[in-house]
Amino acid sequence: MEQNKVVALNKEQHAKTKISNVNAFSHVANQHMLPVVVQEFVVAGAEFPVVFVKDGQNDSYQPVVLLGLAANQNLVIDDGKWQALYVPRVARNYPLVLVQPEPKSDRLVIALDEASERVNETDGVSLFKEDGSETDYLADRKKQMGEYVEFSRMTRGFSEKLKSLDLIKEQVLTITIDGEPRNINGIHMIDEKKLNELGDDVFLELRKLGFLTAIYAHLMSLQHTQKLVQKLAKPV
Repeated sequence: MEQNKVVALNKEQHAKTKISNVNAFSHVANQHMLPVVVQEFVVAGAEFPVVFVKDGQNDSYQPVVLLGLAANQNLVIDDGKWQALYVPRVARNYPLVLVQPEPKSDRLVIALDEASERVNETDGVSLFKEDGSETDYLADRKKQMGEYVEFSRMTRGFSEKLKSLDLIKEQVLTITIDGEPRNINGIHMIDEKKLNELGDDVFLELRKLGFLTAIYAHLMSLQHTQKLVQKLAKPV
């Protein structure tokens, strides 16, 4: 595929543009983890391990779902098809993307990656009607993308709260594939022991913030690591 060719969406320039649903997840086919927002922990955590990765640049933690156990390994996509019930929000709207028109700007604009093989003028769902107005497809995508920005802000608050309480710890995941132990580094998770040692006032604060559900969804999701191991161990 060409390099990304991201251009701001324009009703004149993209009047005839269509988005094909063929290979709808090709853009994440080599991703072994995808960012998730706190609102997704329960539904995503029902199928995938939800863990945290550390951003060394600003010393923050980003929640992600694990889709593979090594870089460039996606065990959820098979033959171009997403083999799970839940699709993380971050993967749904491409080749539509949000961009900052100016560095450090709070303003975001909807753009289109014209390099995507799914962008064409003959096959798929239109972005604009003949009168230049948005199709329901585009309106729905814009709504989802706006929600994602808001949910991402709330997720940063969630991660910062956990960090301030020293609840996130690094954990080496040791898995066994075909009898061979393998360590996965760089994974962080909530320290259940420290969580249980929190004072009642702090625990109550987490409940009032609506964070407890996400915390327990994360902890319960870790069991799904074994599902990825099983997928990897399947004979080809």
